[in-house]
Amino acid sequence: MKKILLAIATTIFLASLISCSKDFKVTYLEIYPTELTTEIDETAQLSFSIVYEGGDFDDPNLIQVDWQSSDASIVEVNDSGKITAKAIGLADITVTCQDMSSTCTVTVTDTIATDDDIAVTQN
Repeated sequence: MKKILLAIATTIFLASLISCSKDFKVTYLEIYPTELTTEIDETAQLSFSIVYEGGDFDDPNLIQVDWQSSDASIVEVNDSGKITAKAIGLADITVTCQDMSSTCTVTVTDTIATDDDIAVTQN
């Protein structure tokens, strides 16, 4: 009898978790970073912060989101937000959940200039 009651209680608990996860309403979504400069063949991991009605989610990876690139020939993005720079140019990477979205503008260059790379020439 105890096993049956435990099974029923567990089933009710799991059903309530599933219904809660279906009923959340996203109120805020932001991608990090919002701008990124990288070189061809480099990869980077984008992340996001999400707030749903009722509070913050402790683990945003538990939320189903959609990642999209405005131009996959310049920057590809996988289902977890990892980008790969493919060609010189600009592409927007957008993360979407429900009716909220946030965008990171990625600039892909041949090489990224550093202060050490810049030489000053006097005439």
